[in-house]
Amino acid sequence: MNIRPQMITERQAAESSYSKWQPTPQALADMRKRYGDAQSFLSIFTPDLQIAAARHPERTYTGTAPTLATIAVGYGEPVAIVWICIQLENVNLFAGVKEKMPVSRQKELSALILTEYPFLKASEMLLFFHRLKCGRYGRFYGSVDALTITTSLLQFMDERRKESVRYRQPDTAAPATTTPSSSGITYEEYLRLKEQKQQHHEHE
Repeated sequence: MNIRPQMITERQAAESSYSKWQPTPQALADMRKRYGDAQSFLSIFTPDLQIAAARHPERTYTGTAPTLATIAVGYGEPVAIVWICIQLENVNLFAGVKEKMPVSRQKELSALILTEYPFLKASEMLLFFHRLKCGRYGRFYGSVDALTITTSLLQFMDERRKESVRYRQPDTAAPATTTPSSSGITYEEYLRLKEQKQQHHEHE
């Protein structure tokens, strides 16, 4: 799904919509510094990162990925909706069902997710969609159903509450060395390399 230039607008409306989860100016500046403009952000946080988010859940929960509210305020609400739609389209392509979710339903569902869960990080959303595709919350019957996805997201929120508490508790044990993933690279390193690759392409 391509993003049109006019979609990167209307940030004031987003700011008022997410007042409870209003990102700080520093959070907005950090996001733009790390990931560049909206198009660059979309090219970095692709569905390909879902597996990395699943392999490194601690980093997923405690890392520096922006929240949906930060994305909406910093890049514009349409960009946040486009990003969620990209994840939904990935589910569309993955699910072996006859009836796919139409674009209009994807947009509606994305807006619902953005409204109900503005505090979720992009990395947490990637983890959710990974688990959804793994069948952790059941399966689709005949169609990619929006209500099935929202119900699955409620289950993910229960998991998130338990897991995030565990990962945020102080570790009283002896410091452990970082264990590399099976691919020999951590989630943070993967993100950094992807950012560097994107910056390299932009300067070519």
